[in-house]
Amino acid sequence: MASIFLYTDYREYIKDVLEEKRKKNPAFSYRCAASRIGMSSGSFTRIINGTRRLGSHLLPKLVDFLKLKRREAEYFSLLVKFDTLTDDGERYNCFKEISKLRSECNSIIPEQGYKIFEEWYYIILHELLRIIPDTDDYQKLGSLILPSISEAKVRKAIQLLESCGYIKNDEQGCTRPGKSFLTTGDTWNGMAIHAFQAAMSEMAVKALNNIPKEERDYSTLTVTLSENAFEKVREVIRKARQEIAAIEKECESPDRVYQINFQCFPLSKSIEKEDRNNGAE
Repeated sequence: MASIFLYTDYREYIKDVLEEKRKKNPAFSYRCAASRIGMSSGSFTRIINGTRRLGSHLLPKLVDFLKLKRREAEYFSLLVKFDTLTDDGERYNCFKEISKLRSECNSIIPEQGYKIFEEWYYIILHELLRIIPDTDDYQKLGSLILPSISEAKVRKAIQLLESCGYIKNDEQGCTRPGKSFLTTGDTWNGMAIHAFQAAMSEMAVKALNNIPKEERDYSTLTVTLSENAFEKVREVIRKARQEIAAIEKECESPDRVYQINFQCFPLSKSIEKEDRNNGAE
């Protein structure tokens, strides 16, 4: 059974624990587990399937059933908490707690790519090194970032980028970005990327007040769409990202790091779904 600190979804951990129990006793079932925890098998199944969240009153019972030690129980509880939060700021803070605890218990866990998203300035430094690759002036690098960060933070970030293979020395001995890191699909990466996006959204609000208008471009558009039209908008945004990436690739002399946020989110409930839920004909 893998360490709980390798998991990013508490439901997956429960499933694997149950699978281990079934290997030892083929008669063991979800119903048996639910009975020991003190809940109905139907409710337990819905929790495992992700159609119901784990109530706080059941958490101690589940921790006891899983036989988690203190630090394991703390980590498991944070995963459960993250799943229940809806506010981006709260989710980001919870993610930081998860990352910290995971790092403290990381002696048997190898470095993984998600770490690049743990601090908002890691990626900025990664991109900044495309512009000024041959430098060991960490104070200068930190002062170029908006808002600026300390030399100590730059040093730590550089060490992380090197250890994860995101930057490396080329044939001329210059430090340059190496492999691409913006991949999706992994659960933990998705979690980390969410936290990074939340941080970038907060910085966008600050930039609106702190960056001169001629150095930024902000626009908003409020529209009414169907689900089909929304998917078309998502496709437009996807193509726009590809075109911007192509522009960056062709840029021969970049001199600044920019953040470009694409955001499309609902401002009202779906009338059709509301009518259906309310039994309207």
